[in-house]
Amino acid sequence: MKTGLLVLLLVAGAAGIGAVPLASDIPALQARAQAGDADAEYQLAEAYRGGRGVPADPEMAIMWYRRAAGQGHIRASEELGFALFAHGDRREAMPYIEKAAARGEARALYLLGTAHFNGDYATRDWPLAYAQTMRAASAGLSAAQRNLDLMDHYLLPSDKTKAEQILATLPPIRTKAQAQAQAQAQEAAGGATPIATSTQTNAATPAPKVVKPMVAVKTPKPAPVAPAPAPDGVWKVQLGAFGSADRAQERWKTLTAKVAGLGRYDRRLAAAGSVQRLQAGGIASKADAQALCTKVRAAGGDCLVLAP
Repeated sequence: MKTGLLVLLLVAGAAGIGAVPLASDIPALQARAQAGDADAEYQLAEAYRGGRGVPADPEMAIMWYRRAAGQGHIRASEELGFALFAHGDRREAMPYIEKAAARGEARALYLLGTAHFNGDYATRDWPLAYAQTMRAASAGLSAAQRNLDLMDHYLLPSDKTKAEQILATLPPIRTKAQAQAQAQAQEAAGGATPIATSTQTNAATPAPKVVKPMVAVKTPKPAPVAPAPAPDGVWKVQLGAFGSADRAQERWKTLTAKVAGLGRYDRRLAAAGSVQRLQAGGIASKADAQALCTKVRAAGGDCLVLAP
């Protein structure tokens, strides 16, 4: 998977609304699930996901989430998306996550916003990513707020204006009370009506790559030492756009601490209206500029090669 600009720290696996099954309840739950009861299939998946009454088994959880989702159980389809993403089946997971985001599921909005920002498993669209992450942050997801702060270093004022327009079209965050009411409606209907998941979250569990449930942080690999620039190099790379020279300077300090050899190049600021574009100049060749960008991106930065 290509390295993105943001780490994805998804807290996945919402706590079930119903009672946590005891070990003594599992045989009856398994019997109902085997008979095709969608809600029992979902509850059994939750039990396997969290190791409640049975040994934790992500693959068994996915199997039972999939069965319940196949019968139209919305909560199961949402948790299936998170579980698949955590398991590494991210392309299969995205349609479920997109539908969950459309229903106002905060974790899904956060994950989808990060995907749109990085261009991983979704088209790169920074205004949309910013809007989705703002909506997720409004639900109190601290990881979403951290990503929002990082995105702020890259978006132009016009991007943020567009993001505000997009935000007005996004669904409101689905509350726990709304999920509880839907759960009660399903229970009253004998389990026939699909219900939506709560936005309550459990502690994150590391998983294979980006979110990943339960979910993981991308760790940049150490970058090799960059070649020394030629005295009269005419190539440049752009390292981001910022609202002030001070913020650009802070970004330069952060990147030079992470990217070996970056400090050998000239730090330059190019004003574009109210925006300061941070650049590294004095690079000898296009190949050197491309190599430098590769290392900057590996360290979690943004980088664009600029021709002379």
